[in-house]
Parts: sequence; structure tokens; C-alpha cells
Amino acid sequence: MEQVSIGKITNTVGLHGEVKVFVTTDFPSKRFQKGQLVTLLNEEANERFETVIASARQSNDRYVVSFKNITSIKEAEKLIGLLVLIEKKVENLPKGFYYHADLIGCGVYDDGKNLIGTVAKVEDYPAHRTLRITRNDGPDVLIPFIAAFIKSVNIEKKEIVARIIEGML
Repeated sequence: MEQVSIGKITNTVGLHGEVKVFVTTDFPSKRFQKGQLVTLLNEEANERFETVIASARQSNDRYVVSFKNITSIKEAEKLIGLLVLIEKKVENLPKGFYYHADLIGCGVYDDGKNLIGTVAKVEDYPAHRTLRITRNDGPDVLIPFIAAFIKSVNIEKKEIVARIIEGML
């Protein structure tokens, strides 16, 4: 069973075991639902355990989530830094929409097919999504994930062709 990350636990909320989750998925309202089975992953120790979402609500740019069997702030503090994973469900997305996990790791090329770098992260901002590109020869580059800058996306080949304007690199 392949799993994908839908968020990372960043902090506790209140005294009854709720946590704040930085969302890393499209459609968070579908992913963070009461009764959803999730896996919590400690990447450093490579430890994971399953739990169920007891409640979830949006709070600004994060989600406030409680899990069954986590009822105190002491228990919740142990969850800080863990990734929240769900089973990957392949749903047909509308044309031009992509899962964050599918974009991460794609090579990004300019119009001349020169490699710029690799997508390290998809960042959601109010105006649009932005790709954080890690480069071998310089600092990270941010490229807006909008039609004006993204010419093509080929998930099968893990390639994105971007229009680079002066000053972007």
C-alpha cells in the first residue's frame, strides 16, 4: 500500500490533545475528515503508527486535528514533527491539476531544455501555488505554478518545462 503525506504536525492546540497540521495536500477538507484512518510517521526513527482522525477543522493556513486515543497535551506534544500519511488513492483530477506528491521530484527545464533543478516542495499561497526548485549551482528558485510560467507538465517522465523570465534565476 503506497502512502502519501497530507501534512506535518507543527504544534499543540489547547489542553485536550489537538494538534496543528501544516497541510501538504490538495483538497484538505476531503483528506482531514472524521473517521479517516491515518499513519503518523517519525521520519528520523522510521517509526509509524496508525490512528483515526476524531475531529478536524481549518484554522487560517493550517488544520486543527484531534486523533482518537490522544486526549492530553502531553500525548499531543509527542506528535510534533510527525508526518500525517494516508493511503494514496488515484482519483482522476481535472486537466491541469496535479497531486503535490507527483510534482515533487520532477526535473524543471527551461524552454531550451536546460535543467534548472528539481521540485523540492509545492507551496500554497493565497494567489497561487509555487514550486520550490532546488538547484545544484545556486540558491532555491520559486516558480509560480500558473499557465504564464508553466508550459508543460509530464508526470510520467517527471518533467516540467517552465518559462523563465529575466531575474527569476
